[in-house]
Amino acid sequence: MKRYEYKVLDTGKDVEQQLNALGAQGWQAVGVTMKKQLFIAPPQAIILMRELEPARKAPPLVEAHA
Repeated sequence: MKRYEYKVLDTGKDVEQQLNALGAQGWQAVGVTMKKQLFIAPPQAIILMRELEPARKAPPLVEAHA
């Protein structure tokens, strides 16, 4: 089963730099939030997500026989 993690990034002056850095780490923008009253306003936050790496399987336990 695939698992994902999410992050919300507030927009600001350096949002482009932040998005570039997060994109290099595997994050993808999947949505934005906006003020409903202002249709021409920039997004207030950007929603990001990335797939979590599957957990590594532990090696089988070896039982010692006496």
